Amino acid sequence: MFDFDSFREIWGTIRKNKMRTFLTGFAVAWGIFMLIVLLASGNGLRNGVMSNFSGRAINTVTIFPGRTSMPHNGMPSDRRIRFDQRDYDLIRQQLPEVEYMSVRIPQNVTLSYGTEYGSWPLLGVSPDVTYIEELRMLPGQGRFLSRLDMEHNKKVIVIAPEMKRILFKDEDPIGRYVTAGNIAYRVIGVYDDSNVFRNNMPAYIPATTAQMLYNKGYGFGRIDFTVKGLNTLPQNEAFVKRVREKLGKLHNFNPEDRSALYVWNTAQDAIQVNQIFTMISLFVLIVGVASLMAGIVGVGNIMLITVKERTREIGIRKAIGASPGSILELIILEAILITTCAGYIGIVLGVGLTELVSAFMFQGGGKENTVFMNPTVDLGTVLWATLFLIVCGVLAGLMPALKATRVRPIEAMRAE
Repeated sequence: MFDFDSFREIWGTIRKNKMRTFLTGFAVAWGIFMLIVLLASGNGLRNGVMSNFSGRAINTVTIFPGRTSMPHNGMPSDRRIRFDQRDYDLIRQQLPEVEYMSVRIPQNVTLSYGTEYGSWPLLGVSPDVTYIEELRMLPGQGRFLSRLDMEHNKKVIVIAPEMKRILFKDEDPIGRYVTAGNIAYRVIGVYDDSNVFRNNMPAYIPATTAQMLYNKGYGFGRIDFTVKGLNTLPQNEAFVKRVREKLGKLHNFNPEDRSALYVWNTAQDAIQVNQIFTMISLFVLIVGVASLMAGIVGVGNIMLITVKERTREIGIRKAIGASPGSILELIILEAILITTCAGYIGIVLGVGLTELVSAFMFQGGGKENTVFMNPTVDLGTVLWATLFLIVCGVLAGLMPALKATRVRPIEAMRAE
């Protein structure tokens, strides 16, 4: 059983070999420090790349009409494809994987209120866009577009916080009218853009209203929809192929004609990115663990040297009645103490550095896109690293301790 005398004896051994203990501990601390830093760097790279998917659901598919680049069924090439209600109905009714869906009709306008004005994008969308673009309303700041707004072609608008700040100052915008050209829109809500990493956020109006006012009552420029049940690359590729086939049949173009229909599948992109970063994380983990194991091997070697130096002492202990278990315990506890203390220092330094870098990178509170973001490790990783250290400390001391228990008192007495 570990007691104060055991601790005092271990501490005496460590003080007697300060330099050797320091170098051994440094190797362990450096190994766990590098493991934490490498894992945090991998997480930072992953978070930065994945943040570029923010502003839309991770399982979103966007399709754009284009121009045909090859003749098909007697139809010439260079024929413009236009989306209309038939495309919307086909996707909604014939593709069971589709969950939320919205058209998009873009327009650049100058919004004004009183003497204040500014230029922003104006998007005609369906209510489902809140799920597709993960939009949230600011608390107490109205509502988003509804089905009734769509059905009655209402001239209502949902604005961004920047528009509220510039146009309305400290005034409550809900129920006020803003003007876009010669058209007045009633403000019904202000959405939250705090988690969206892009500039020049748009205002939203009902798609039917935008279609009537800006598109001569016909068609729309693009369709966004989320999909469910597509968790692998083959499933996503098969789904995109079906989309091309069905729309190709509707508009009479070759499904293999990539210029006729552009498809952006964020689910497919996210799966590919995750696969890449899984491999990077695995590589980083292997390198980090290898660095740590180098330190652990050092602890084991030091314990072997300690046992060799204390062979005579161990023999005397056994001769006066010390059990093999007590000797085993003493050697293992010394290895655990060195490993755990040095490892804890490495963990603290590693976590401290990653938190400092994270705080420094975002002290300005900017929302611009980045390829490196929040380079930190979670608490679970730190706890696993600590447990791993303790286990390694036991293993590092086990072989020297077993060697110590096999020492025969008579032979140990003769040791120089």
